[in-house]
Amino acid sequence: MHKTIRVPAHATGLRVDRFISNETHMAPSLLFKLLRKRSVAHIDADGKRHRLHGSTRVHTGMEIQIPTNIVLPQSTPISTRGSVTSTPQFVQRQLPVLFDNQALSVFQKPSGLPCQGGSKVTYSVDSLLNNNSTEQFRLVHRLDRGTTGALVVAKTRLAAARLAAAFRDHEISKTYIAVLRGVPDMPHGTINCPLLNTGPTVISLINNNLHEEKYTAKAKSAITKYRVLKSGSLDNTRICVVALNILTGRKHQIRAHCAHVLKCPVLNDSKYGSELTTGSIHLHLSEITIPDVQSDGSVGGRSAVVTVKSPFPEFWQPVFDALDIKFKSQI
Repeated sequence: MHKTIRVPAHATGLRVDRFISNETHMAPSLLFKLLRKRSVAHIDADGKRHRLHGSTRVHTGMEIQIPTNIVLPQSTPISTRGSVTSTPQFVQRQLPVLFDNQALSVFQKPSGLPCQGGSKVTYSVDSLLNNNSTEQFRLVHRLDRGTTGALVVAKTRLAAARLAAAFRDHEISKTYIAVLRGVPDMPHGTINCPLLNTGPTVISLINNNLHEEKYTAKAKSAITKYRVLKSGSLDNTRICVVALNILTGRKHQIRAHCAHVLKCPVLNDSKYGSELTTGSIHLHLSEITIPDVQSDGSVGGRSAVVTVKSPFPEFWQPVFDALDIKFKSQI
Protein backbone atom coordinates (compact mmCIF):
# COMPACT_ATOMS: atom_id res chain seq x y z
CA MET A 1 0.00 0.00 0.00
CA HIS A 2 1.14 3.52 -0.77
CA LYS A 3 0.15 7.05 0.09
CA THR A 4 0.34 9.87 -2.43
CA ILE A 5 1.27 13.40 -1.36
CA ARG A 6 0.70 16.34 -3.72
CA VAL A 7 3.27 19.14 -3.49
CA PRO A 8 1.71 22.57 -2.74
CA ALA A 9 2.99 25.76 -4.34
CA HIS A 10 4.78 27.02 -1.23
CA ALA A 11 6.93 23.86 -1.05
CA THR A 12 8.34 24.24 -4.55
CA GLY A 13 12.12 23.96 -4.59
CA LEU A 14 12.49 21.86 -1.44
CA ARG A 15 14.48 18.63 -1.57
CA VAL A 16 12.39 15.46 -1.61
CA ASP A 17 13.81 14.29 1.73
CA ARG A 18 13.04 17.62 3.39
CA PHE A 19 9.53 17.80 1.90
CA ILE A 20 8.61 14.28 3.05
CA SER A 21 10.06 14.94 6.50
CA ASN A 22 7.96 18.10 6.82
CA GLU A 23 4.79 16.37 5.69
CA THR A 24 5.01 13.07 7.57
CA HIS A 25 7.33 13.64 10.56
CA MET A 26 9.01 10.36 9.59
CA ALA A 27 12.13 9.42 11.53
CA PRO A 28 15.16 10.55 9.48
CA SER A 29 16.82 7.13 9.64
CA LEU A 30 13.70 5.48 8.18
CA LEU A 31 13.32 8.10 5.48
CA PHE A 32 16.95 7.71 4.38
CA LYS A 33 16.49 3.94 4.27
CA LEU A 34 13.43 4.26 2.02
CA LEU A 35 15.26 6.64 -0.29
CA ARG A 36 18.30 4.38 -0.47
CA LYS A 37 16.05 1.44 -1.38
CA ARG A 38 14.28 3.59 -3.99
CA SER A 39 10.91 3.09 -2.32
CA VAL A 40 9.85 6.70 -2.88
CA ALA A 41 8.50 7.57 -6.32
CA HIS A 42 7.03 10.38 -8.40
CA ILE A 43 3.83 9.63 -10.32
CA ASP A 44 3.77 11.48 -13.64
CA ALA A 45 0.73 12.58 -15.68
CA ASP A 46 0.60 9.19 -17.40
CA GLY A 47 0.52 7.33 -14.11
CA LYS A 48 4.10 6.05 -14.45
CA ARG A 49 6.30 5.74 -11.35
CA HIS A 50 9.76 7.32 -11.32
CA ARG A 51 12.07 6.52 -8.40
CA LEU A 52 13.29 9.59 -6.52
CA HIS A 53 16.57 10.55 -4.86
CA GLY A 54 16.61 12.57 -1.66
CA SER A 55 18.29 15.49 -3.44
CA THR A 56 15.58 15.78 -6.12
CA ARG A 57 13.74 19.11 -5.96
CA VAL A 58 9.95 19.07 -5.78
CA HIS A 59 7.60 21.31 -7.78
CA THR A 60 3.98 22.43 -7.57
CA GLY A 61 1.50 19.67 -8.26
CA MET A 62 4.11 16.92 -8.15
CA GLU A 63 2.69 13.67 -6.76
CA ILE A 64 5.02 11.70 -4.49
CA GLN A 65 4.22 8.14 -3.49
CA ILE A 66 5.49 6.63 -0.24
CA PRO A 67 4.70 3.37 1.60
CA THR A 68 1.81 3.86 4.04
CA ASN A 69 2.68 1.13 6.51
CA ILE A 70 5.66 3.08 7.88
CA VAL A 71 4.47 6.70 7.82
CA LEU A 72 3.97 8.26 11.25
CA PRO A 73 0.66 10.13 11.61
CA GLN A 74 0.89 13.91 11.47
CA SER A 75 -0.65 14.11 14.94
CA THR A 76 2.48 12.53 16.47
CA PRO A 77 3.69 14.94 19.20
CA ILE A 78 7.02 16.60 18.53
CA SER A 79 8.44 15.30 21.79
CA THR A 80 8.00 11.65 20.68
CA ARG A 81 9.59 11.90 17.24
CA GLY A 82 12.94 10.16 17.11
CA SER A 83 14.81 8.62 20.00
CA VAL A 84 16.58 11.72 21.28
CA THR A 85 15.76 12.96 24.76
CA SER A 86 17.63 16.09 25.75
CA THR A 87 17.00 19.31 27.59
CA PRO A 88 16.70 22.82 26.11
CA GLN A 89 19.87 23.70 28.01
CA PHE A 90 21.72 20.87 26.26
CA VAL A 91 20.46 22.10 22.88
CA GLN A 92 21.54 25.66 23.66
CA ARG A 93 25.04 24.48 24.51
CA GLN A 94 25.27 22.40 21.33
CA LEU A 95 23.70 25.01 19.03
CA PRO A 96 24.32 28.59 20.16
CA VAL A 97 22.12 31.12 18.35
CA LEU A 98 23.92 33.64 16.13
CA PHE A 99 20.82 35.30 14.65
CA ASP A 100 17.10 34.91 15.21
CA ASN A 101 13.82 36.37 13.97
CA GLN A 102 10.29 35.12 13.28
CA ALA A 103 11.26 33.49 9.98
CA LEU A 104 14.62 31.87 10.62
CA SER A 105 17.47 31.19 12.99
CA VAL A 106 21.20 30.93 12.34
CA PHE A 107 22.98 28.51 14.67
CA GLN A 108 26.64 27.86 15.41
CA LYS A 109 27.08 24.24 14.31
CA PRO A 110 29.80 22.35 16.20
CA SER A 111 32.15 19.74 14.78
CA GLY A 112 30.90 16.15 14.87
CA LEU A 113 27.18 16.94 14.86
CA PRO A 114 25.44 15.83 11.64
CA CYS A 115 22.66 18.00 10.24
CA GLN A 116 20.29 15.06 9.79
CA GLY A 117 19.81 11.70 11.40
CA GLY A 118 20.71 8.29 10.06
CA SER A 119 22.06 4.93 11.10
CA LYS A 120 24.32 5.09 14.16
CA VAL A 121 23.38 8.76 14.71
CA THR A 122 22.25 9.61 18.25
CA TYR A 123 21.93 13.37 17.87
CA SER A 124 21.53 15.59 14.82
CA VAL A 125 20.73 19.27 14.33
CA ASP A 126 17.29 18.29 13.04
CA SER A 127 16.43 16.08 16.02
CA LEU A 128 17.86 18.41 18.66
CA LEU A 129 15.82 21.34 17.39
CA ASN A 130 12.55 19.60 16.63
CA ASN A 131 12.45 17.39 19.72
CA ASN A 132 12.89 20.38 22.04
CA SER A 133 10.70 23.11 20.59
CA THR A 134 7.08 23.80 19.77
CA GLU A 135 8.31 25.37 16.51
CA GLN A 136 8.88 23.28 13.39
CA PHE A 137 12.44 24.00 12.27
CA ARG A 138 13.34 23.22 8.66
CA LEU A 139 16.88 22.77 7.37
CA VAL A 140 17.48 24.71 4.15
CA HIS A 141 21.14 23.77 3.65
CA ARG A 142 23.67 21.43 5.20
CA LEU A 143 27.21 21.34 6.51
CA ASP A 144 29.33 18.20 6.60
CA ARG A 145 29.45 16.44 9.94
CA GLY A 146 32.94 17.75 10.74
CA THR A 147 32.41 21.26 9.37
CA THR A 148 31.66 24.06 11.83
CA GLY A 149 30.03 27.44 11.46
CA ALA A 150 26.82 29.23 10.52
CA LEU A 151 23.83 27.02 9.79
CA VAL A 152 20.57 28.58 8.57
CA VAL A 153 17.29 26.98 9.67
CA ALA A 154 13.82 28.22 8.65
CA LYS A 155 10.89 28.45 11.08
CA THR A 156 8.02 28.45 8.59
CA ARG A 157 7.30 26.47 5.45
CA LEU A 158 7.12 29.59 3.27
CA ALA A 159 10.41 30.92 4.62
CA ALA A 160 11.98 27.49 4.02
CA ALA A 161 10.81 27.44 0.41
CA ARG A 162 12.17 30.94 -0.24
CA LEU A 163 15.52 30.21 1.40
CA ALA A 164 15.85 26.85 -0.37
CA ALA A 165 15.29 28.64 -3.67
CA ALA A 166 17.91 31.24 -2.72
CA PHE A 167 20.49 28.52 -2.06
CA ARG A 168 19.56 26.72 -5.27
CA ASP A 169 19.78 29.91 -7.36
CA HIS A 170 23.09 31.00 -5.77
CA GLU A 171 21.66 34.11 -4.12
CA ILE A 172 23.54 33.23 -0.94
CA SER A 173 27.06 34.47 -0.26
CA LYS A 174 29.19 32.14 1.90
CA THR A 175 32.78 32.54 3.05
CA TYR A 176 34.55 29.50 4.42
CA ILE A 177 37.83 29.57 6.29
CA ALA A 178 40.00 26.45 6.20
CA VAL A 179 43.40 25.36 7.44
CA LEU A 180 45.25 23.40 4.76
CA ARG A 181 48.15 21.01 5.14
CA GLY A 182 50.68 22.54 2.77
CA VAL A 183 50.64 25.82 0.87
CA PRO A 184 49.21 26.20 -2.67
CA ASP A 185 51.60 27.20 -5.46
CA MET A 186 49.49 30.27 -6.22
CA PRO A 187 48.36 32.56 -3.37
CA HIS A 188 44.90 32.97 -4.91
CA GLY A 189 42.90 31.63 -7.79
CA THR A 190 39.77 29.94 -9.08
CA ILE A 191 39.42 26.16 -9.21
CA ASN A 192 37.13 25.06 -12.04
CA CYS A 193 37.11 21.29 -11.82
CA PRO A 194 34.07 19.00 -12.22
CA LEU A 195 33.47 16.51 -9.44
CA LEU A 196 32.25 12.94 -9.68
CA ASN A 197 30.21 11.74 -6.70
CA THR A 198 31.11 8.12 -5.94
CA GLY A 199 29.16 7.85 -2.69
CA PRO A 200 31.51 7.83 0.32
CA THR A 201 33.94 10.24 -1.33
CA VAL A 202 34.03 12.65 -4.25
CA ILE A 203 36.59 12.15 -7.01
CA SER A 204 38.07 15.10 -8.84
CA LEU A 205 38.34 14.51 -12.56
CA ILE A 206 41.70 16.26 -12.81
CA ASN A 207 43.26 14.22 -10.03
CA ASN A 208 42.14 10.88 -11.38
CA ASN A 209 42.33 11.61 -15.13
CA LEU A 210 38.80 10.35 -15.57
CA HIS A 211 38.16 11.64 -19.07
CA GLU A 212 36.11 8.70 -20.32
CA GLU A 213 32.61 9.66 -21.42
CA LYS A 214 30.96 7.33 -18.86
CA TYR A 215 32.60 9.36 -16.07
CA THR A 216 32.46 12.90 -17.46
CA ALA A 217 28.75 12.55 -18.28
CA LYS A 218 27.99 11.99 -14.59
CA ALA A 219 30.34 14.64 -13.24
CA LYS A 220 28.98 18.03 -12.17
CA SER A 221 30.65 21.40 -12.59
CA ALA A 222 32.28 22.75 -9.43
CA ILE A 223 33.91 26.17 -9.01
CA THR A 224 35.79 27.33 -5.91
CA LYS A 225 37.61 30.61 -5.36
CA TYR A 226 40.39 30.66 -2.79
CA ARG A 227 42.81 33.13 -1.24
CA VAL A 228 45.69 32.35 1.13
CA LEU A 229 45.46 34.55 4.21
CA LYS A 230 48.55 33.40 6.11
CA SER A 231 51.00 30.52 6.12
CA GLY A 232 53.45 29.05 8.60
CA SER A 233 54.22 25.84 10.48
CA LEU A 234 52.38 23.70 13.01
CA ASP A 235 54.22 20.77 14.61
CA ASN A 236 56.91 20.99 11.91
CA THR A 237 54.28 20.79 9.16
CA ARG A 238 53.67 23.58 6.66
CA ILE A 239 50.11 24.87 6.86
CA CYS A 240 48.10 27.85 5.66
CA VAL A 241 44.81 29.55 6.40
CA VAL A 242 42.67 30.19 3.33
CA ALA A 243 39.38 31.93 2.59
CA LEU A 244 37.13 30.09 0.14
CA ASN A 245 33.95 30.97 -1.74
CA ILE A 246 32.04 28.30 -3.62
CA LEU A 247 30.09 29.23 -6.74
CA THR A 248 28.50 25.79 -6.85
CA GLY A 249 27.35 23.54 -4.03
CA ARG A 250 28.67 20.03 -4.61
CA LYS A 251 29.21 17.34 -2.02
CA HIS A 252 32.60 17.79 -0.29
CA GLN A 253 33.47 20.44 -2.89
CA ILE A 254 35.99 22.40 -0.83
CA ARG A 255 37.57 19.29 0.63
CA ALA A 256 37.95 17.59 -2.76
CA HIS A 257 39.21 20.69 -4.57
CA CYS A 258 41.80 21.46 -1.90
CA ALA A 259 43.07 17.88 -1.77
CA HIS A 260 42.92 16.93 -5.44
CA VAL A 261 43.61 20.23 -7.24
CA LEU A 262 45.63 22.33 -4.79
CA LYS A 263 47.32 19.20 -3.37
CA CYS A 264 46.71 20.68 0.08
CA PRO A 265 44.05 18.75 2.00
CA VAL A 266 42.10 20.37 4.81
CA LEU A 267 43.86 19.80 8.12
CA ASN A 268 42.72 16.57 9.86
CA ASP A 269 40.57 15.52 6.89
CA SER A 270 41.49 11.83 6.77
CA LYS A 271 38.94 11.12 4.03
CA TYR A 272 40.90 13.28 1.60
CA GLY A 273 44.44 12.45 2.57
CA SER A 274 45.50 14.74 5.39
CA GLU A 275 48.23 13.07 7.46
CA LEU A 276 47.44 15.04 10.63
CA THR A 277 44.29 13.35 11.90
CA THR A 278 44.47 13.73 15.67
CA GLY A 279 41.64 16.25 15.88
CA SER A 280 38.66 17.77 14.12
CA ILE A 281 38.63 18.88 10.49
CA HIS A 282 39.51 22.57 10.17
CA LEU A 283 36.77 23.83 7.85
CA HIS A 284 34.49 26.61 9.08
CA LEU A 285 31.62 28.57 7.51
CA SER A 286 32.71 31.94 8.81
CA GLU A 287 30.22 34.31 7.19
CA ILE A 288 26.93 33.96 5.36
CA THR A 289 24.72 36.56 3.68
CA ILE A 290 21.10 35.60 3.03
CA PRO A 291 17.94 37.40 1.86
CA ASP A 292 16.02 39.05 4.70
CA VAL A 293 13.19 36.54 4.40
CA GLN A 294 9.96 37.08 6.33
CA SER A 295 7.76 34.35 7.80
CA ASP A 296 5.42 34.56 4.78
CA GLY A 297 8.32 33.99 2.39
CA SER A 298 8.53 37.59 1.20
CA VAL A 299 11.75 39.62 1.11
CA GLY A 300 12.05 43.27 2.03
CA GLY A 301 13.66 44.19 -1.30
CA ARG A 302 16.63 43.37 -3.51
CA SER A 303 19.04 45.02 -1.05
CA ALA A 304 17.38 43.52 2.04
CA VAL A 305 19.91 40.99 3.27
CA VAL A 306 21.18 39.64 6.56
CA THR A 307 24.88 38.94 7.14
CA VAL A 308 25.86 36.65 10.01
CA LYS A 309 29.40 35.96 11.17
CA SER A 310 30.33 32.80 13.03
CA PRO A 311 33.25 32.84 15.51
CA PHE A 312 35.82 30.05 15.41
CA PRO A 313 35.64 27.01 17.68
CA GLU A 314 38.14 26.52 20.49
CA PHE A 315 40.13 23.77 18.75
CA TRP A 316 41.42 26.32 16.21
CA GLN A 317 43.42 28.06 18.96
CA PRO A 318 46.72 26.14 18.37
CA VAL A 319 46.66 27.02 14.66
CA PHE A 320 46.06 30.69 15.33
CA ASP A 321 48.80 30.72 17.96
CA ALA A 322 51.27 29.09 15.57
CA LEU A 323 50.52 31.63 12.85
CA ASP A 324 50.31 34.59 15.26
CA ILE A 325 46.69 35.35 14.35
CA LYS A 326 44.38 37.09 16.82
CA PHE A 327 41.92 34.45 17.95
CA LYS A 328 38.22 35.07 18.60
CA SER A 329 36.67 32.03 20.22
CA GLN A 330 33.11 30.82 19.96
CA ILE A 331 30.28 32.53 21.83
